[in-house]
Amino acid sequence: MTERAGQDVLVDYGGYLSASGLTASTVKSYVADLKHLGSWLREHRRGSPLAATEHDLRAYCQDLVTTKDHPPATVNRRLQAMRKFFRYALHRGLIEEDPSSGIKLLPQSPTDGRKALERSEIEALLEAVRSEGSRLSQRDYAIIQLILQTGIRVGELTRLRLADVRLSAQKGSVVVRAEGSSGGREMPLNSSVRKALRFYLSERPDAKGGHLFLSMKGEPLSARSVQRLVSTYAEAAGLKEVSASTLRQTFGQQLLRDTGDLSVVARLMGHKRLESAIKYIVPGQEDLTEVAEKSSLNVY
Repeated sequence: MTERAGQDVLVDYGGYLSASGLTASTVKSYVADLKHLGSWLREHRRGSPLAATEHDLRAYCQDLVTTKDHPPATVNRRLQAMRKFFRYALHRGLIEEDPSSGIKLLPQSPTDGRKALERSEIEALLEAVRSEGSRLSQRDYAIIQLILQTGIRVGELTRLRLADVRLSAQKGSVVVRAEGSSGGREMPLNSSVRKALRFYLSERPDAKGGHLFLSMKGEPLSARSVQRLVSTYAEAAGLKEVSASTLRQTFGQQLLRDTGDLSVVARLMGHKRLESAIKYIVPGQEDLTEVAEKSSLNVY
């Protein structure tokens, strides 16, 4: 396959992923992983990804482990990216069989995954925000509670608008809109995050555009600012390596412990596809509201 043909495949592959409903960041990650595979194949004189054999892919994964010293989680992520590409290639008629189908994921120990916060760590983080005392602390508290209680992604959070939040005396919800499409999901809000949002909204300055969370200048808050404020408060609480992703992971793991139902976790966290272990009926919105309210993370 010529370099020009390879570029055409990459462009088409990216379009294929976008059409399947994946976010722009996920598409970028899959394409980057495919480029990494292509570079490795060329370096080892094994041709292009479309010409790769199962033996080539096994050698690539082995090199990631032995030479690059990548953890199983990283190797598995790249293997998943390969599987996605070869499914695309089969769909387009570019290959006759999937060379990745016989390669299994590497076993992972519990420490391979992202660490979730313990109850005491959550309380320390929230106390660090409450103790700040700045005019932005109500906003920051609402942001951290919203991520912790709903598992919302940072990009989704920064796109929220005032109209997306619905609060009443006994319940509330937020509409999370998908990036680049009209799709999305409705997230129930438990009492802790409702209270945090009410305090923030009572002090939120008026601004044009209608974004929910604003910077000191009244502009839409950036994803980088959200990541920075979470890290700053985590450090103040004496917590290491804590990010917005840690809060999202904490929500997902706790929700799974609270419900034992992977379909609830998948729906609330906005996963578009379920692995073979997901074989449950997606519950209704009222069921989700009850689950959110009963969450053991519902701490204000």
